[in-house]
Amino acid sequence: MNKNHQAREPRSRLIGRYVENWLNGTVDKQSAYADDVRSIYHAHYPDPADRRIKFKSTGDTLIDLRENRQIVMRRLRGEIKFESDIEESIIEALPLPQRMELYRLLNARAGLLAASIPSNTTTGTAHDLGRFAREFAEAVEAVGDLLRDGVIDSADTPEKLLKAQMELDDLIGAAVTFKSAIEKARQEQL
Repeated sequence: MNKNHQAREPRSRLIGRYVENWLNGTVDKQSAYADDVRSIYHAHYPDPADRRIKFKSTGDTLIDLRENRQIVMRRLRGEIKFESDIEESIIEALPLPQRMELYRLLNARAGLLAASIPSNTTTGTAHDLGRFAREFAEAVEAVGDLLRDGVIDSADTPEKLLKAQMELDDLIGAAVTFKSAIEKARQEQL
């Protein structure tokens, strides 16, 4: 075995644990979430022949919600094999802040930084600029908290160090969004 590889939590378990923590055991929330997963999964695979996961569709909404909740939760808990073709649906069914945090965790496993694809609309660009400003402020606050004693060192708490690292990663991701848009515009000028 290559010495550079470290044992780590399987990807499906990380996703399952993250989503279950967000769901916090609330059955109604689990049912609504599972229904969102089903809808997204069906949108990804409109041809029923391509669907490996057979969600219930009996016409009885309560039965379907209960059965589909079990289908999703059994995969999240590792009771049934977590098929790769449902992973995107499981992640996309999360609200945006939780979805972005999970993407950040998954990308960090590969040593990558997640960055949003730039939006080339007036509204999208304004949103991206607002996000960039917010991330900058949060990064300055987190790094400033570390610098209260004038240095960043091992005397800082692990929580503060992790928070600053995450805030800087978010800022870099927001900056990469604009950098990508600028590079694309320059490429189009050639």
